[in-house]
Amino acid sequence: MILLYEDIQKTADESHIALSKLRSFLDTKEPELVKFLVNLWNNQGRAITYKELREAILKGYLTAEFINEWHKDYSKYVVDYVQPLFIEAMEAANEPIIRENLLWNFDSDSPCVKLWNEQNAARFVTAVNNDQIKAIRHVVQRASQLHEFNIDSLARVIRSMVGLNYQQARANMNYYETLIESGVSEKKAIERSIRYSARQSRYRAQMIARTELAFTFNQGTYEGTRQAQIAGILGDTIKKWCTADDERVCSCCGGLEGAEVEMDADFYFDDVTRINPKLHHQTIGKVPPAHPHCRCTVLYIEKEPPTKEDLERAKDSPYIIRINM
Repeated sequence: MILLYEDIQKTADESHIALSKLRSFLDTKEPELVKFLVNLWNNQGRAITYKELREAILKGYLTAEFINEWHKDYSKYVVDYVQPLFIEAMEAANEPIIRENLLWNFDSDSPCVKLWNEQNAARFVTAVNNDQIKAIRHVVQRASQLHEFNIDSLARVIRSMVGLNYQQARANMNYYETLIESGVSEKKAIERSIRYSARQSRYRAQMIARTELAFTFNQGTYEGTRQAQIAGILGDTIKKWCTADDERVCSCCGGLEGAEVEMDADFYFDDVTRINPKLHHQTIGKVPPAHPHCRCTVLYIEKEPPTKEDLERAKDSPYIIRINM
């Protein structure tokens, strides 16, 4: 997340600086978001009584009340906590630009930033909530067919799964069934399943936190670069994909390393079709991440300085801090 001006030659060190900015922000804020998500899911689970779960299992489906309450929880949580955190991520992403240009200021209240934040928050609520609903619907329906299993025990196991996605909940139910069928007592099977759920919840929270914060941080640099162009600080600029450059980089992102596109263009998986032909022409978007847990970022390289026309238009830019002498 660093702007490279025409008189600065890109070096490997600058890529590391860009990545370190993202990593530093994630190291600071990711644990906080993980804690909030895990606590939210624990509270949602505790809000469901065993009686309600037993009735759901007997019917084989979740009632609309569960779904509506979960959606309300996520909506409130996003407005109260996640949206402010998204803005904080965008502002942190633009600190290097601000230091280079002391009379320039990133405007987090600009219409483009506000619209993106609102749309991203709505997407966040829908995606996370829908994953959770799909998961619990699956295990409730599955539990309704396990007539030889104790329904109270199933209710306890399912309650701990609130917050898991479909794949996690299915894996946990498989685990519980296998324990019971292998002769493990119900008490021990429940305890193991609940501990497994706790590990799964934390993993899912970490995946969501890292992916969402990295996405917002990268988007913040994109929006800041756009504002800097409007302010006449930057001219014609391109984007360059930058991976974490270590042994953990996946083959897809490794294939994208160094890919350059125009400022408003999307990145594609075209460069990695030799690795996975199914990814041909698949759109990533204007900025990383390319996938969950993605640690990639973008370098912005100025190809041409601002023109006289750009500088003239920038006189009335809202992103320039004016000092009255």
